[in-house]
Amino acid sequence: MISIKPNKMVNSWGNGFLTSVLGTTISIMLTFGTSALIESKEKADIQRQTAMMVIHDIDVCVEQMEEMAKDEEEMNNAMQYILAHLDQIASLPKDTLELAMDMLIDYDSDRAIFDDAKENIFKSSQDIWSNLDNMAFIDNMERFYRERRKVETYMANNPVFAKPITFDEYCQIRINSTSKTHEVDFAALLKEKLLDRKVQYCIDFSNMRTRVYRSMAQRWKDLSDRNKFIMNISDEELSEYIKNSQRSGSPVRKRDLMGQWERKASGYQDHCYEFLENDSFSIKTITHCANPFYNDEIVLTYKYGGKWSLKDDTLFMVNTPKSIEVEMDTSRITYRPEMRDSVQRYIRDLNIAAWKESLRKSLERNRRDTFPVTTNKAHDKIEMVVSRDDDGSVESQYLKRVKD
Repeated sequence: MISIKPNKMVNSWGNGFLTSVLGTTISIMLTFGTSALIESKEKADIQRQTAMMVIHDIDVCVEQMEEMAKDEEEMNNAMQYILAHLDQIASLPKDTLELAMDMLIDYDSDRAIFDDAKENIFKSSQDIWSNLDNMAFIDNMERFYRERRKVETYMANNPVFAKPITFDEYCQIRINSTSKTHEVDFAALLKEKLLDRKVQYCIDFSNMRTRVYRSMAQRWKDLSDRNKFIMNISDEELSEYIKNSQRSGSPVRKRDLMGQWERKASGYQDHCYEFLENDSFSIKTITHCANPFYNDEIVLTYKYGGKWSLKDDTLFMVNTPKSIEVEMDTSRITYRPEMRDSVQRYIRDLNIAAWKESLRKSLERNRRDTFPVTTNKAHDKIEMVVSRDDDGSVESQYLKRVKD
């Protein structure tokens, strides 16, 4: 019998071919599997980012309603105090009278209350709709936005929420004021307006407005909590999202801050900052005081210093209250002869010594200021976050480097 032995070359080629096919198959599986995992993770990330964006939108509206309820309550308390002391209205505190008048004067005729930017993104983005597959969450958000529009329309059209003194009427009252500075005599105005049925109606329904605001705030807070539960989002995760979404610019290094910086506030105030190598700083603020009974401006300047340090993205400034200096320059103003007494009285009321002492005490109470800071790519501008509200909104100041 003839024995046929396998060809070693053929056997080797077969093994190599099988190995190659197997390797290619595994490679394809890994490629598609990895792509699928990445795509799945990206989808999950988009879902959570979208969910946190619109949940934060609810929380902002809750904060707005709570703030409106608080303001309404404060205005009503002031009004009720005035009504209980109507026979002494001329001697009541000015801030109490002004607070009560805030209930009646429509300073802003715009009836839009809520910002609909996130609602528009939520409804119009194809990426969001293709990646957000939790129908319970989608239904909740659609219900919230539908309800929010109804609330805004209701408050715009219901006479319970209307303020009886229009802004045009208030402007005319100021124009017709016999005061040299056109200030409004709120005591006399209130005494007159309290006889108006529209004003009485507004006051009578103040408690109802407060209840509506608080009721909607609680309703939307429950909806926010429900959505966080559905999407398994913790308060800490949402806070981190808010913080990161507001972050702009690049981290600041110590050498980026060295030098002089300035910030101009609409011609009213100029702020000059200087950060020195020995970790000391100085701040100079120039305030321009205009007034109807003189021309040009009185210039008030105060400056103080202290020590500064930088850790991560946070600037720490420790004030030295004793370093404060205050100056007043009246050389630029001119006025008519008959206004001389009024101008001199105004200058006396400024009372530089008292102002300096007040500023010193303020610095004593707030010895250290803390600001998150970032810079732009050119390192000639910095952003300082000066406050952050509970709803996540921030107030920032922007400083520009003073060129040599």
